[in-house]
Amino acid sequence: MKPKYILFRWLCAGMLAYCSVLQVTGQFTARNADGKVATQYSYANGKCDTIFIFNQTPEKKNGNLSLQKSELCTFKWYRFNDNDKKFVLFDELTDVMETSKYNLEEGGGYKLTVTYQGETAPRDSFVAWLFLNPEFNFSLYKNVIGEVLEFGYKFCTFTNFRINSITEPSSFTYYNPVSLEQCILANEIVKYTMQPENGEEIQIRPEMLDNILYLRDYNPPRKDTRYTFRVYDKFDGMANDEIMYRTILPDATINPPVLPDTDPTSAPVHVEFSSNPNNITLQNYEYIWRFGNGDSIVFDPDRPPPDVVQYTFYTPNTQGYKVTLVVTSRWECVHETDAVIIRVSPPSLDVPNVFTPNNDQLNDYFKPNAVSLRQFEIWIYSRTGKRVYYYRGDDLRDWQGWDGRIENTGKEAAEGVYFYIIKAIGWDEPPTKKPQAGPYSGSVHLYR
Repeated sequence: MKPKYILFRWLCAGMLAYCSVLQVTGQFTARNADGKVATQYSYANGKCDTIFIFNQTPEKKNGNLSLQKSELCTFKWYRFNDNDKKFVLFDELTDVMETSKYNLEEGGGYKLTVTYQGETAPRDSFVAWLFLNPEFNFSLYKNVIGEVLEFGYKFCTFTNFRINSITEPSSFTYYNPVSLEQCILANEIVKYTMQPENGEEIQIRPEMLDNILYLRDYNPPRKDTRYTFRVYDKFDGMANDEIMYRTILPDATINPPVLPDTDPTSAPVHVEFSSNPNNITLQNYEYIWRFGNGDSIVFDPDRPPPDVVQYTFYTPNTQGYKVTLVVTSRWECVHETDAVIIRVSPPSLDVPNVFTPNNDQLNDYFKPNAVSLRQFEIWIYSRTGKRVYYYRGDDLRDWQGWDGRIENTGKEAAEGVYFYIIKAIGWDEPPTKKPQAGPYSGSVHLYR
């Protein structure tokens, strides 16, 4: 065999031996670790060691490492010494299949060598680094009872929460075990969130104004609300602070309107409106009811709003009137409620051609079905031309109809055909004689 070939085989065998002893990695486990990343350095075979990250909290202030084998081994534990940059032996276990170390408060680097039964030298070696990520500081600017400090940091369209103090999260220093080159696992704040009471946690971005850092809610609540703000670092380490926001925004909702019991869309439509809350508070300073047709009613502190506001709609509108309540706070913040739709039907007249006034509670009256009529007049005649009934009125909801009796006598009209003439004017704007096209006329059959 040629000398060069023998030398090449010897070098390869040496490199394989080196890798098998020092660079078999990736079998360490760390219970309750918050994350893990690979080291910046790698070995000749391309493998890296692992950095296990433990975010320190009042409940968790240490780390742990474990390793398990399928046969009895001798384990030797080493801790990296920052002063002389060496791994120093601190524990040895014999004839066991697994090993664990807890309460590793110092963090840093750990190496574990594994010697199998019947062997005199370690065959496997594992290295891991523990980053015990310390808590960092974050606080909001607030008064002694935990509220947003002053109204100067509040606006109608957003709320400013001023950051009082925040510290940069710690980074982690470790070393390449072979070259002893220093490496840095950099850390930084990567996420800000806010969570209103009973709401979802949402991510936000801080904003700088006059060298002051603010966290803003662009959808400020209309009631006093406690917020929790959280700041996260690169490894999900978290700091938080709570603050109470005293709203300066007005708030009101419109209760379901009370419409007429009969013909609720036939003009005139008399409606009762109410709101919740309906009293003047620190937030609600001025109330304006807008009825969707240019009309409005204003209530201010000199004229407190009643529990119920009444309004009548006369002009037909099939698309509906959008009634809203506009509330203004003492800080001139304005809130307009969602619209309540009030529909007013156009004028119409539907006349029946038969009725049965026999007191059986069914079809006992002759009454045209009239909608949105401002004036109504009817004459009823017998076949001989004698007038048997007359009525004139402005709201047919007040009229019961013809009961089949001859006017001024109380006598029952005979069965047969009767003729009517109707004049009607609808609640159009401007008033016209719609739906009249000349007097309505026709016949109705009376049965008993």
